[in-house]
Amino acid sequence: MRRSYLLLLHELLPKHEARLRVTLETDRGRLVYWAVQLEWLDPEEGRFVWVARYDTAGGRVHRDRNRIAQHEATPYLPGDPRGLEMARRDLREGAWEYIEAYRAAKAQGGEDGL
Repeated sequence: MRRSYLLLLHELLPKHEARLRVTLETDRGRLVYWAVQLEWLDPEEGRFVWVARYDTAGGRVHRDRNRIAQHEATPYLPGDPRGLEMARRDLREGAWEYIEAYRAAKAQGGEDGL
């Protein structure tokens, strides 16, 4: 079963719309896939864009950063709940830095959707 929910980050970024999209997939009560994605309301595009995410696609926990880098490895295995908690914490606490890096890469013409 797959579930997704949003965590709003208004208290961290009062001037900008930002949120975390958390997706969890379970099979018989066991977590088999998860993703935590930082999304930001890009005023130039007038829509939410993904800025950074952690997920377990490909069988490994890794981080992707839009326009910057893809598949940055982490030390966590997909079934380790510490990886999911680390992802939530890192994207929440580093939201402003991730957004600023995305904005800088976009301004320099970084490729969308890496």
